[in-house]
Amino acid sequence: MEKVPHVLVVSLPAQGHVMPLMEFSHQLVEYGVKVTFVNAEFIHQKLVFTLLDHKEDQKDRRIHLVSFSDELDLNDDRTDSQKYVDFMSRDMEVHLEKLIKKINESGNEKIDCVVADPNLGWGLEFTEKLGIKRAAFWPASLGFLAFMLHVPKLVEAGDIDDKGYPLKEEVIRLPHSMPAMSNTDLLCSDGRSDDNTIREMLLQYIQNVNKGAKVANWILCNSFRELEPASCDFIPNILSIGPLLASEQLGHPTGHLLPEDSTCITWLDQQPVQSVVYFAFGSTTTFNQSQFNELVHGLELVNRPFLWVVRPGLTDELSPLNSDSFKDTIAYHGKIVSWAPQRKVLAHPSIACFVTHCGWNSTVDGVSMGVPLLCWPYLADQFHNRNYICDIWKVGLRLDKDENGIITRSEIKTKVQKLLGDEGIRSRANNFKDMGKRSVSEGGLSSNNFKDFINWIKF
Repeated sequence: MEKVPHVLVVSLPAQGHVMPLMEFSHQLVEYGVKVTFVNAEFIHQKLVFTLLDHKEDQKDRRIHLVSFSDELDLNDDRTDSQKYVDFMSRDMEVHLEKLIKKINESGNEKIDCVVADPNLGWGLEFTEKLGIKRAAFWPASLGFLAFMLHVPKLVEAGDIDDKGYPLKEEVIRLPHSMPAMSNTDLLCSDGRSDDNTIREMLLQYIQNVNKGAKVANWILCNSFRELEPASCDFIPNILSIGPLLASEQLGHPTGHLLPEDSTCITWLDQQPVQSVVYFAFGSTTTFNQSQFNELVHGLELVNRPFLWVVRPGLTDELSPLNSDSFKDTIAYHGKIVSWAPQRKVLAHPSIACFVTHCGWNSTVDGVSMGVPLLCWPYLADQFHNRNYICDIWKVGLRLDKDENGIITRSEIKTKVQKLLGDEGIRSRANNFKDMGKRSVSEGGLSSNNFKDFINWIKF
């Protein structure tokens, strides 16, 4: 009997990292691979909760969910990403090594390969010492990976210091056709009050990513060649296997950490074709009260059907949603949910455009569904993704802030109208949709890359 390959998948404990790795894991299972999926306990519990409605997956023993205690006190803030960075750097390697040793000594299908988020670069380093095959799964754009791998050279050249602060302003451009980025933007989060904390975390991730990329046999990514051809050529040992849409197509859960509200699909069924503006800002974006108020008034001014994801923590005060005028707006042509089945939403014929924070998962979702994008980035790689969307692919527009750093209601109205009136943007978006489908279809480059990876694991 042929041995079933066994892959250990290790995720950074955050929505945008867990979700694509769960997608990837489901695809491994379809090729007959057993997967052990490892995460921090707090994220693990959320993931298990969202799987309760998918009993067929609970019966599928080829994906085994395993957790490590995050070792935080009961009163610790588990939304504090820095605590997780500290935990992963200090303790998680020990837990992971014990787990691999336990599995391998049990005789129950030894680990053939470890696939880890390169932000956990140490995990790939010690896997190399154990003599196990290893691959990095990069959850963001290849273009941003190229920038992260380039940061040590910027430090060496004296363009930024070892704390991430620019010593001189300079436009960074790697291969031609990749969007340029100022080194003052590279490690910032758009003037937020916690910029310094974000900067320090990004530098830690950059160090880990450089370690992980150096020792990985392969770097897998949720992208396809037509999206980022220059980056595919620039980074060695890349295997583009996206867009990762298999879980949705096969009816598997997609790794969301919040329960999805599917009533919005029924609501979309009642709306005209290409009439609805979809607003969703990911799992980490937060708005101050002034910005949230402008967004609420902007939805009123747009004066067309909208679906808005208002997740817990998006803002501190939701009272603007209870005004009489906004209640009337909702009653007439709006729908608010706390979390949405995003792929199903974007694939729905009633969707006209997507107002997005430009996280890579949302960017790939939008591009793969042929939906025009209106860009409202919040931190880190999201600004880089916006540059791709607007300047390279030309499938969306920017929302610009005023002199007070606010995206105004009139700016929201104007840009929605401009985006929906631009047939060139929609045409280019549909072209990328077709290219993505071809890439993951039988004989497509992403499909062939995935098969090559499976064969590499087996042999």
